[in-house]
Amino acid sequence: MSTSKSPFESILKFLSGMGLATTLLLLLGFQTWLATLEMVDAGLLATLRKYFHWTSWYTLGEMPVPFLERHLVVPMPGGYWVCALLLVNMTLGGLIRIRKSPRTVGVILAHFGIIFMVAAGGVAQLYEKRGVMFLFEGEEADYAVSLTKPNLEVLEIEGGEATGEVHLAGDEKLRGLESRDRRLIRFPALPFDLEITGWLTNTVVVPEGSGTSNPAIDGWTLRELPVETEGELNASGCYARVVFEDGTRGNPFILAVPPPSSGMESFAPQMIEAGGGTYAVRLVKQTIPVPYRIKLVDAVAEYYPNSMRPKSFMSDIERIEGESVPVEISMNEPMRRGGFTFFQRTMSSGPQSGNGPEFSGFEVVSNPADKWPEWSLWVVTAGLGIHFISMLIRSVSRVTRTPKSP
Repeated sequence: MSTSKSPFESILKFLSGMGLATTLLLLLGFQTWLATLEMVDAGLLATLRKYFHWTSWYTLGEMPVPFLERHLVVPMPGGYWVCALLLVNMTLGGLIRIRKSPRTVGVILAHFGIIFMVAAGGVAQLYEKRGVMFLFEGEEADYAVSLTKPNLEVLEIEGGEATGEVHLAGDEKLRGLESRDRRLIRFPALPFDLEITGWLTNTVVVPEGSGTSNPAIDGWTLRELPVETEGELNASGCYARVVFEDGTRGNPFILAVPPPSSGMESFAPQMIEAGGGTYAVRLVKQTIPVPYRIKLVDAVAEYYPNSMRPKSFMSDIERIEGESVPVEISMNEPMRRGGFTFFQRTMSSGPQSGNGPEFSGFEVVSNPADKWPEWSLWVVTAGLGIHFISMLIRSVSRVTRTPKSP
């Protein structure tokens, strides 16, 4: 007598099945191949956002349908959601539904390690912060600056000085803005909000009459530039106006990030009077605070003979946390401390610097899952090792138990 499965059991079997796992792995490989091809022209940042960001869904092109006399657009989930479904598949099939016995201990452990590795990618996607810190010899800093993510900052001013209170509208509020959009950025703790229009991913502030159709304000306007494939070279800009609590709007003004070649951190802020207080508004690259200070003592670069090709970069620094601790950071030896990892990114030292001051650039990464991939590899190795040894023991036992023929 056959019993029909409930819808829940059918869904569970599908989600934990080998067929779904195979399909997802093939799809992930296909996406990686597409991204690799497109990265040459579109750049790393744009490609990662298109194919692997958690907000991404893309189309696979238009397929002609003769009978309908139209083209069919095939929507595809981004790599983030493919990995999320793979995580569900491996959890159900590799941990929950798998047969539990001493023989499967190694397999279960290996599956857990792979699940842990996939989860590390998701955590990094959502919570990782990445920026750079450039220091000349003798300089100190306790923050890094994002290369790609802009921040809208509002600072409270008293007696002509900032009080330390900073109100931020970060990437989550500015993401997806385009030139035709009009978006209200709310600041619940302030007596006003900001209305953003004319957002440009890469722009430069130029005098009025410089051949652009964008509005001019106080003799200045924004000129749109081609979006750079290397995201750190883009400088965002927009038009903004204050929306007061009673609904009235102030005069428009320009907000922009200085171009990287300027060496400036920000333009002069726009001053606003509201609710009996004074506020300064500016658009800057996201600032990432570091819980200690870094002082560059010496930037050392080695080059191959008779060339400008670097052989190694190394920075002698002092990490200041109440007391000064000497640390060496090189191309293959980052510094990990307090949830941050400092990688040697670039340098101007020796022949490269000429007679100018020597500096070092560090890539600063805050990632809660920084060590998870390494730990997961150890878990997978242990699981596969246990499974291999147990299979070897069983095979040897079968051979020794088999009676010899006369």
